[in-house]
Amino acid sequence: MSKNDKAVWESLNQGTPVVMATILSKQGSAPRSAGTKMVVHGDGSISGTIGGGWIEARVQDLAGTFFKTRTGALIQEFTLDARAYADMDMVCGGDVTLLLEYLPATALNLEFFQKRMDLEAVGQNGFLASRLAKQPDGSYTVDRFLISGQEQTGPFALSQASLIRLSDQAEMMRSPGLIYLDDGTFFIEPARFNGTLYILGAGHLAIETARLAAHTGFKPIVMDDRKEFANNQRFPMADTHVLDNFDGCFDGFTIGEGSYIVIMTRGHLYDRTILEQALETRATYIGMIGSRSKRKIIYDYLLSQGVSQSRLDTIHAPIGLAINAQTPEEIAVSIVAELIQERFNAV
Repeated sequence: MSKNDKAVWESLNQGTPVVMATILSKQGSAPRSAGTKMVVHGDGSISGTIGGGWIEARVQDLAGTFFKTRTGALIQEFTLDARAYADMDMVCGGDVTLLLEYLPATALNLEFFQKRMDLEAVGQNGFLASRLAKQPDGSYTVDRFLISGQEQTGPFALSQASLIRLSDQAEMMRSPGLIYLDDGTFFIEPARFNGTLYILGAGHLAIETARLAAHTGFKPIVMDDRKEFANNQRFPMADTHVLDNFDGCFDGFTIGEGSYIVIMTRGHLYDRTILEQALETRATYIGMIGSRSKRKIIYDYLLSQGVSQSRLDTIHAPIGLAINAQTPEEIAVSIVAELIQERFNAV
């Protein structure tokens, strides 16, 4: 769940309404993309950003009206002219279309955002759909629901035929956008689980990799057989597991699509033991740090054990994008960049 959606849930959970601004579309060189959100709280403070001072000030002004009337939603187009861009220290032009809506602290709204959190917690992909219906007075009603597979959750229910049409189009979307059906106009936000990253080995490189991976949406799980290395003090950004040994290191974990395995232990035999087990999983990504000579020794052994060459070809070894990385921090960048690339390609 994004930080802004979490901010909405926390406010609603405290019984406090908010106004949420969501970019529906943009043209030209607007600084933020569709799906970007900003939350305005009752005291005028904001969570998130939709592009800078001028446009955010306008949204805060409009939000004040919503807080007074305690209702409403509207779609507003903003032209980012020279004045707006001077305020944002930019020189390009563009248009941004925003959805602004008042979200009262109702049980229905709280339930929706809670279910969105639950969807991410179990690593289940889906998408959020908001049906935008224009009213005679020019305002809008927003009916929001979640769709995962062919199941929908929320107060608004589509017919099965419309659900299939909407799902088919939404599945092809990599980023938020509008879909037009006979049933209405829908703003779609893909809700994809960002992935669990299993890091085998808890050395200094693992710290840098886990830190950067956590910042880019992965859920890091660090494993090692040394409790002085795999602990929450060294890895506050990750779950840590101390193993008796690396045999059966994935026991108790569900390794499948959306799972990423990075092997960076202190020894070739440990790496080989882990890699042999990793190849038996359906992980989206398996990578191993080390030289090409190390890879050849391990691959030769695995081939002798009946592992196919085609299966070995799926391994990322040496690991990471080729950016001439030298330091642990730079190597972590190359590894996480490759993970992000694979995550995008897996969608």
